[in-house]
Amino acid sequence: MSEQPGATPGRRVHWLELLFDLVMVAYIGQVAHTLHGDPSAVDGIVFAVLLAAAWWAWVNASVTMNLFGAHVTPVVWVSVGIAMIAVGFMAASVPAALTERLAGFALGNAVIRVVWMLPWWMKRATTGTAWWRPVLYCLVPAVLWAASIGVPAPWRYVVWAIAVAIEIVLLAVLGRAMGWLQRTLDVGHLVERVSLFVVIVFGESILSVIAQLDAHWGPPAWLAAFLGFAAIVALAWIFFTFAPAAVEVGLHRLQGRGSVSGLRDTVMYLPLVLIAGVTLFAVGIGTAVADAAQMLPFSAAVCLSAGISLFFVASAAESLRYGAPWRHVVMWGPAGVVLPWALLPLSAVLTASGVIAAASVVIAVLAVLNAVNARRIRLGAER
Repeated sequence: MSEQPGATPGRRVHWLELLFDLVMVAYIGQVAHTLHGDPSAVDGIVFAVLLAAAWWAWVNASVTMNLFGAHVTPVVWVSVGIAMIAVGFMAASVPAALTERLAGFALGNAVIRVVWMLPWWMKRATTGTAWWRPVLYCLVPAVLWAASIGVPAPWRYVVWAIAVAIEIVLLAVLGRAMGWLQRTLDVGHLVERVSLFVVIVFGESILSVIAQLDAHWGPPAWLAAFLGFAAIVALAWIFFTFAPAAVEVGLHRLQGRGSVSGLRDTVMYLPLVLIAGVTLFAVGIGTAVADAAQMLPFSAAVCLSAGISLFFVASAAESLRYGAPWRHVVMWGPAGVVLPWALLPLSAVLTASGVIAAASVVIAVLAVLNAVNARRIRLGAER
């Protein structure tokens, strides 16, 4: 990773945080499983809602640990332990989160918000946070999530939307209320947290390929799995070769400018798009391995195309939000967003294995464009 001149090195991620991430990825695996096969548009909407709920829990945990968890005390152990139990109940509830397991899903969301409210409440004198802010941001949504258990559908989903809207509105005025966060945020630690979480999500992609290969053993699945592994490795290479250093420099730049809204966007919002992309990509690969000798269902091809495209949407948007000039993005950004959709017409004439092979070619082309672009920027900086 690159270092911003004059920046202090960030602390390392504690293994307790990684343990929490493992529970989070188990949740993401459950959500991804809802799209395997031939999902409908409604399944896609449910996927987005459930994934956003998990991401919000992870962001709140990561930012809170970043600001208050430099010393992992027994209180931190207990707090993270309770949060892991809450996310575990949410994960187990995913297959029927909108029906008979609604209570587990809603209570998990409520508990995790109360857990992360406590540090903000206890440290409000240090942070300069008004007493009502953690109450409104955490406790009120927690009450709404818990109360939604007794509300009939579809009104319970309106209650959920109100709970989320409260948090979004408060984050919209984060820059005016939370200057302390801008000064205190440990950028190095946050970069490592995001990077390690993406590693684990890519690991979920590999697990999906292995699970489908195990269930559909035979030459067609062998070929599809080999191509799937190649596609996953290529996409991961793009991320880990170019993203971490750019993220660290970008976050330091935003922090130096005092742009709390920029930190919010690049830490809380845009990584969700990237995680959604990697997860959808894994869903498409897993379905293709299962149907290796057959035509890939159209919705699975959509997952594959959308996954790669969202990955580059998030990457390009992050770069621009960090303040990178458009000329540093134009070589790979538009191509990364548009080119993956060529897989859709190909899915009508190729088998599932052929579609994965085409996806591997698309990612390889995008990897080359990223490498050429990085070299061009480096040579320009040396002149």
